[in-house]
Amino acid sequence: IAAPPPPVPLRRIEDAAVVYPSRARARGIEGWVDVAFTVGTDGRVSGARVLSAQPVGTFDEAALEAVRRWRYAPVPAPQDANVRVRFQLDR
Repeated sequence: IAAPPPPVPLRRIEDAAVVYPSRARARGIEGWVDVAFTVGTDGRVSGARVLSAQPVGTFDEAALEAVRRWRYAPVPAPQDANVRVRFQLDR
């Protein structure tokens, strides 16, 4: 059985804007969501899930919606990744 190819640096080639939840914006709430996902050989994101978040439940869906629309440069084999999506208000 051949060993899987080593991971290659992931390069995001298409961003999707993160939509700040209006309820959190109105209340001045900031936070972050750690999202785990897999990048397929075609660069598409699959299996996005929340690992942790602060505050819990406030930004989860907004982070997942954005990450699911991101695209990466193609990779030789599916690759797992984690990212922290930050939600900060303009000052």
